Amino acid sequence: MKLRWKYFISLLVASLVPMAAVTVISQQASKNLGRSISAQTQKALMETVKREIVSATENYALITRRSKSSYEFALHALIREAGIILNLPSPELTDIYFAKDFEDPETAPVDLASSPVHMKILEDGGLLSKMISYDHPNFLLAPGVNRVDVRDDIARFTSLSPALKGIAGEMVDSLFWIYVSSESGVHISYPGHGGYPREYDPRQRPWYIRARKNGAITWGPPIVDATTRQLTFTLSAPFFKPDGSVAGVAAIDILIPNILLKNLISSQWSKNMKSFLVGQEAITEGEKNKLWILSQDEQALSAAHLAEGPGTAISAAVRNKDLHELTRRFKSQKSGSFEMPYRGVDSVWAFASIFPDLHFVIVAPKSIVMGLSKEVGESFSSYTRGQTRISIAAVCIIILLVSGLALFFSRVNTRNLMSIVYGFKRLGKGDFTARLTTRFNDERDLIVKTFNQIVPKIEEHMRMSNALGLAHEVQQSLLPQKDPSLSGFDIAGASIYCDETGGDYYDFIETNRGGHAGLAVMVGDVSGHGVSSALLMATARALIMQRSSMPGDPADIINDVNRSLSLDTAQTGNFMTFFYCELSERGTTVQWVRAGHDPALIYDPFSDTFDELRGQGMALGFDKTFQYDSFHRRIKPGEVIMLGTDGIWEMHNRAGEMFGKQALREVIRNSHTASARKIVDTVTDELERFRGDQAPEDDITMVVIKVDR
Repeated sequence: MKLRWKYFISLLVASLVPMAAVTVISQQASKNLGRSISAQTQKALMETVKREIVSATENYALITRRSKSSYEFALHALIREAGIILNLPSPELTDIYFAKDFEDPETAPVDLASSPVHMKILEDGGLLSKMISYDHPNFLLAPGVNRVDVRDDIARFTSLSPALKGIAGEMVDSLFWIYVSSESGVHISYPGHGGYPREYDPRQRPWYIRARKNGAITWGPPIVDATTRQLTFTLSAPFFKPDGSVAGVAAIDILIPNILLKNLISSQWSKNMKSFLVGQEAITEGEKNKLWILSQDEQALSAAHLAEGPGTAISAAVRNKDLHELTRRFKSQKSGSFEMPYRGVDSVWAFASIFPDLHFVIVAPKSIVMGLSKEVGESFSSYTRGQTRISIAAVCIIILLVSGLALFFSRVNTRNLMSIVYGFKRLGKGDFTARLTTRFNDERDLIVKTFNQIVPKIEEHMRMSNALGLAHEVQQSLLPQKDPSLSGFDIAGASIYCDETGGDYYDFIETNRGGHAGLAVMVGDVSGHGVSSALLMATARALIMQRSSMPGDPADIINDVNRSLSLDTAQTGNFMTFFYCELSERGTTVQWVRAGHDPALIYDPFSDTFDELRGQGMALGFDKTFQYDSFHRRIKPGEVIMLGTDGIWEMHNRAGEMFGKQALREVIRNSHTASARKIVDTVTDELERFRGDQAPEDDITMVVIKVDR
């Protein structure tokens, strides 16, 4: 063989081996980078989905708890009215309509019309709009009851019509039926309707029996409405005669589809999600509690039962072992998420407790995340295939253009790849000015473009983190910087946020009523956490500071603040619970307004008893027309008043136990002789000890007032 051929072959081999090595290494690095980015993308998206659906369940649970209080308040008003009316002299009997009158056009009220809400489920599964009257309730007598014998009760029940209409008018979007039944067998229901079963006896219905047995407001499990066959939740409560015996039961029906379906999940993935209500019904002692599940597409209970025995009905959409896992999670956490298959599909489950025996659950398929991460992986695979084609072409060119040219290209390629590595090293050291200027004129330019695009976003993220830190400092500066001074009182407060910013608020404002120096003490809790809650808190603080400087009693102040705040919250759904009280220098009374906030505790060490500063009033920002009332009571030297947010008594430890108000009362009782600041510090220390290493779930705010004359 001639020398020139040996030289050619030697140069060719010397060129191909480095080129092949660089190509293999580059391709393998690209594959590894693709797998790494795909895995990181999948992990990040999964965490995002978990946070979003957990937040959705918690928000849903919070809204439902607020609605529950409204329903119970309405029922309280109804049973109070019923108890008063049944113990008054019988009025003259006016024209009334019995249920059967609504079924005949000749005898029905003139305003009888079809309802878009009260739909009757037919035997074939179809829906038929029910004919109802909003002007007249309907009366019904239990089987065997003679109308003459109960004439007085019927006459008295006619006086309940304004109360029924008033309550229904306040809850027109959520209330289904509202009704009252007496022990004598008289039943009145609103809106007026017919269609009762032939032998319908309200005294034998589960809601009547349960309320009569418990003697207080009771929430029942899902039940089929007797006149429409729709699923409803029923809360019921008894009312009593002067001798203490049960006079009857009042109840409110809430349509379950409204609860389950109209509160849609705000999520870019909501169409792929499923939601459930999971409840537990306590039955006879010695037997297992009855569990039930309702899903978006199954508003009826399944006849399936768990293998352990009867008494546990579940939706067909959820398997038995899934139900076991859910109940286990309910016992250990108030809210959270976990991964578990749903109908054979890998899914993410999120849940939140609405109240102890009712939970809201969302299930999202993991495919919504896997699909996106798969696209990232395929993008890098496509990039790798392109690299392979380029390498083959380069090898062919090298064979034609001799080994020296091949070695040159390999060195250039290596140098360009090292420039990318150098750029990542600069970024790793915090140099956000790093940019890649290398140009490949092929698919590798995607890496350069992606790098140059992501660096400013990382820099912006760091800037936002610093901004949150500054927001925390600003918000802390809005809180009182020192304890106030008011003759005759020792006052101290504190606020601890679970995020950088929070929605809790407390403040002290000096007042002067009729020439007497005083102090306004207030505590508030904005719904949610984070920046949005902090902004609403700052707005509320500004409104309160401005209004408190003007004349007017506490109710006038809160009414004006609510009107102004409602203008900002009308379209957002945000709100703020608030407790406002005023003290005068060496005064003997405390005057307060309660706007949806938990009552303040007051401890009398001389009688060793606790009381609460109660009073009715909804949260600020819900209804600008709502009118608040102020309340007052005498206070005595030595008494301790505690104002706080629910982050105190609803704190959980790692075992899932709640701190509770009883534990708070014990801390106050044991430390009532100390200063107000010492009591605040003692409560804070007890909360930290109880929580242990568990992350805080909510903001904590408290104010302690000691009457120290």
